[in-house]
Parts: sequence; structure tokens; C-alpha cells
Amino acid sequence: MPSNFSDINALVIDNNSSMRQIMVSMLRVMGMKTVIVANSESQCMQLITAENINLVVCGWNLPKLNALSVLKKLRDNENTMKTPFVIVSTMIEQDLIKQAIAMGVSEYLVPPFNKKIFEKRINKALKMPIQASATSLSRTINSKRFSQKVHCGELNVLVVDDIADNIAIIKELIKDKYRVKAALNAKTAMKICLSDLPPDLILLDIMMPEVDGLTLCKQLKENPLTQNIVVIFLTALSETEDVVKGLSLGAVDYITKPIVPAILLARIEVHSKIILNQRTIQGQIDDFLQKNEIFVQYNDNTYNKLTRLLHDSAETLIELSPTVNTKPSRRSLSQLKYNIGMSTLLLDSGHVLAKLQQNNYTLTLTKEKLGNLLFPILSIFDFIIASKNIEAFDNIDESININCDKKLLGIIFACLYLNALDVAPRGSKVSITSASYQDFVLIKIHNITEIPEEALDKIAHLSHSNKTNEVNDMSINLAFLVMNILQGELYFHSSKEFGTTFYLKLPC
Repeated sequence: MPSNFSDINALVIDNNSSMRQIMVSMLRVMGMKTVIVANSESQCMQLITAENINLVVCGWNLPKLNALSVLKKLRDNENTMKTPFVIVSTMIEQDLIKQAIAMGVSEYLVPPFNKKIFEKRINKALKMPIQASATSLSRTINSKRFSQKVHCGELNVLVVDDIADNIAIIKELIKDKYRVKAALNAKTAMKICLSDLPPDLILLDIMMPEVDGLTLCKQLKENPLTQNIVVIFLTALSETEDVVKGLSLGAVDYITKPIVPAILLARIEVHSKIILNQRTIQGQIDDFLQKNEIFVQYNDNTYNKLTRLLHDSAETLIELSPTVNTKPSRRSLSQLKYNIGMSTLLLDSGHVLAKLQQNNYTLTLTKEKLGNLLFPILSIFDFIIASKNIEAFDNIDESININCDKKLLGIIFACLYLNALDVAPRGSKVSITSASYQDFVLIKIHNITEIPEEALDKIAHLSHSNKTNEVNDMSINLAFLVMNILQGELYFHSSKEFGTTFYLKLPC
């Protein structure tokens, strides 16, 4: 990364001419070497490659250009993956901002802003192109920068001291055992650490002018591209308090001056072996994470394809329904509709559970009519209702509006309704009713069967737990788990006299 603004080639991408001019003017006042403008995604990528761009300032969603698309291309390219990328936008949708952060955006600016704020954010982006929260991207970049090494002699050691004679003494002692670099100040040291050939270990003097060793150590540990570099302090015996502070900042050890050659070599050797061991373990973890990422992508792609196939099959059934006239054919059509509906439910449930396990499910709350949500699910189970000769009764106010995640509520309702139909005796009654109150909607699903005593305590415990292994009935289990994510309430009452009622309490 260039050491000051006069070395930087900046690219501004925005179709809003006034905003574009403001940003171009501010960058020029800051003293950028060149400021170039692009209006489309293809032009943007060509300029980044041809003009040696080392800063991109981009609007959000523009004609012929999408900021996330450009960001992804930059981060996927080995030559540009560390390029600072600043998004400027009035759009503050949380999920998209999270996505931008995960993909490696350096900074996110919301207009209006003044020159001071703009310069501060640009400066921050240049110092730390990849945020600490972009863990996957940081891991990818660092796996390329810190290559796998087998022997201690392959490690790069950086000696940082403002006194050249001290550097010369240390270099002479370790030059035959390690690859040695040197820096006389913190600024040069940071530049080396952010390069494509960073040190594996730093011997860092605490007392230096301008930026001292403690400050440099703090900066290294805050930056995801340098936080794994091992720091050993070089210190005088009188600097005990500074040593304690340095260790708390993330240094692993210290060596007192004057340097004792045997102690210096022994300390470096111990930490070199630890570095090699950690790299081996990290390589195994990275390999596992990479395979897991491929697995997750495959599952997502499979889910999307199967969902489309099931949706198309359901649409075909709707088209065929008017042409089916005989009773056996209508029964077969009803069974096929049930099979498609249950397949969709199982597929959605598995997909949601996988996302929850990865802490990667995005809750999408929308205002929906209750009837539009529940009636399509009810119709899936017509086949079971007819097969068991069940009297299915519903009293749902379809005009009620509720605030919910459609997919999650669909899973909860289908699971509980399926359970009610499964346990209901032939010829019995299952009912669904709804009632609207000031702040919530209450849905009741009732059947005449009492929950067995041996299962009652487990289900009661499940209503107060996030665990998923408390009861054998996976449909009830899943309903409680998903309701916790939906932030509604799910409870029940069961007795021999009145049967079982599940209550779904949802915000309006």
C-alpha cells in the first residue's frame, strides 16, 4: 500500500454527477496522485487493471453497476483483493450492509458528510483495507501471504529498532538461521507487514521516537492482515511496566537489553517452532473450512433447484386439476399435491436448520394477510384429511395482518397441523381458529387426542428451551425451535377431557 496520498491512484464510481464531483474534489484536495472516474462495471474493472488503482470509492446501486458485484470481483482477484474499497450510499438496509462487510468492504459512508469525515474514513480504509469482521476474506488473503513453511530457516524475521547498530548486532546473530529484514521506524515496519511478503516474527524495540513499539504492536493486532504476526519485544530492564502492557496488547515474549546471544537465539527458536506448529494446524482448519464452504454452496444450489422443480410441479398440478374428472384420478391428484407439499416442507425445514446451525439465517419480516399464509398450507393436507375421514374445521379471519417471516411461520404452522392430523383418530375433528388483539394475533390448533404422559414433560420443557433433542416428535420439536427464531410465543394445553390445543401468539 502506498505510504502517503501522493502515491495513490483513486477511482471514483458514481452516476450521480453532483456526488461524484464532490468526491473527486475532496480526493484531489487530499493530494491524491490521480483521480479517475468510471460509469459502468466493465469500465471500472478495465481501469483498475490498467491504471494500477489502489483506492476505489463507489456508489451503491447504479445503472450498469452494482457496488457488491464490483467488490466481489476485486476480492476474488489475487492482484486486487487488498485494494481499499469504500461504498458511499444513503441506502442503509441492514442485511445488505452486513453482506458488504462480509465481502470485505473497507468503509461505508452515508451522505451528507464533510471533508474532515471523508478524509478520516479514506485514511482508515487505506490503513485497514479489510475489516476484522470479514473473517473468511482475511483468512483467504493471509493464507496466500503467510505461505506454508516446514523449517525454521524459512521464516521471515523483522527487526525494528531506531538505532542501526542494534539492528546490525541482531542481524549478525540470526542471519544464518532466518530470513532477516529490518526497519528503523514503525511506519516502515507497518509497510513491510502489509506487503505480500510479511514477517512471521517481529523483534520490536519498545522505545522509539514518533510511534513507539507499544503503539505499533496495538496497530498490528487490530489489523486482520497483520494480527497473526508474532511480536517479541526488545526492552531495557527498567521498562517492566511497558513489558506488561505490551504482553496485554498481544506480544508473546520479551528479551532484555543488552542482548545475550544464547537467550536471543533460544527465544526465537522456541517461538519459531510454535509458529510452524500453528501454521500446520491452521492449514488443516482452512482446508476443512474450504471444503465446508463448498458443501454449503452445493447445498444452497441444490435447495434452489429443488425448490424451483417443486414449484413448477405444483403449478402443473393446478393446470391439470380442471381436466381431472374421475374420483380415483382426483384422489391421485390430491396425493400428488400432498407429496409435493410435504417435500417442499421437508426441504425448507432442512434448509432453515442448516442455516441456523451455521448462524447464517437472515430473518425477513413482512406484513402478510393471515389467510394468504395459512390457506395454501391447509390445502396441502386435504389428502390426509380425506384418507382418515377427519372433519377439518377452520375459523380464520383471513383479513388479519401479521408481521412475520413467511417461511418460518409456514414451517411452524405446517409442523403443528401435521402433528394434529397424525395423532387424530379416524373420523375425529381437528380445528384451527384465529383471534386478533391489540398487539398480537392468536392462532389455535386443536385435536381431541391427549399428549401421552411420558411425552408431556419433555414437550413442556421444550417450550422453555432452545434444544432440539428433547422429544421424539420432530414436527413439534422443529416448531418450538423455529418459533424461538421468529420471536413469537408457542405453548399448549393437553388433557384427557379437552384434548390438545397449541397456541401460536404472533405480533401484529
